[in-house]
Amino acid sequence: MTTSTGGLLRAHVRSLTVRGSRTRVLDVGTGPVVLCSSGVASALWDWAPLVALLRRGFRVIVVDRPGYAPGDEVPPQLPELAEEAEHLLAALDACDVTGPVTAVGHSYGAAVVEAAARLHPDRIAHLVLLDGSVPEAEGTHHGDVAARAAHAFRHRTLPWALSRRTRAVWSVIGPTVAELLVPGRRGLVRAIPGVREEARDGSPLAQTLRELAGYRSCMHQLEQLRLAAPLDRRLPVLVVAANGRIPRPGLSSWVRYVLGQARDLADEARVARRVVRRSGHFVMLDQPRAVAALVAEAAKGSTAR
Repeated sequence: MTTSTGGLLRAHVRSLTVRGSRTRVLDVGTGPVVLCSSGVASALWDWAPLVALLRRGFRVIVVDRPGYAPGDEVPPQLPELAEEAEHLLAALDACDVTGPVTAVGHSYGAAVVEAAARLHPDRIAHLVLLDGSVPEAEGTHHGDVAARAAHAFRHRTLPWALSRRTRAVWSVIGPTVAELLVPGRRGLVRAIPGVREEARDGSPLAQTLRELAGYRSCMHQLEQLRLAAPLDRRLPVLVVAANGRIPRPGLSSWVRYVLGQARDLADEARVARRVVRRSGHFVMLDQPRAVAALVAEAAKGSTAR
């Protein structure tokens, strides 16, 4: 992705008020709508290489959950999966999109778009789950355990994250940490104005800690939602698993979990599976061309549904 393309994408970012919260949205291109939802510790810029490839044939909308844009207020309560799904669809409404879309979710964002498809099947024409969260692999919390996690976040973690000292330290180390955790972000820093400066802000750090604290509870909510609200049997679902940046002869244990989840979803909907090799978890950064081809194929197929 070139610097000129990065500048163009920056020009298509705006802030909307969605369900009472300031929400940052990247909205670019024309054609069938592709809606993208990020994982934990991931803002809309992680989708930039994919958006750059898709924008000439599709209208691509990437929605940041409140807290991931610099200066956002971070709620003291832990996230609820259904609320996140409602917020994502309300952002579509704010962008004047009312018809069904291709929804692409990465990691925890895959759980969000799956919840949206279960709660509002008329809004989702196709699901693409990029290395999506797997409750069985990552564990779940509910009841007293979830309540303790919520109490600890509100009374200890959030005040610490928002303290002046923590913010000062994070302003120095934040960009380096972001790049070390996700090597593919190094290209974003070169191509998109202001990305490194955004990584210094304390709000995304606090929001990341909030979602980590509530993550296992949301995985439990996903399990319960799968029991209560089945997918539309006609819904095409593409499950994509990343097999690691280092070549290997077989499939990793993580990929086997993801493909196992795909087999379970196949009892409800029309599921296809793909494994992307030479890719870490942030598959849209490590292999943007491969992922763009998969998303484009899914989106074009959904228009014929």
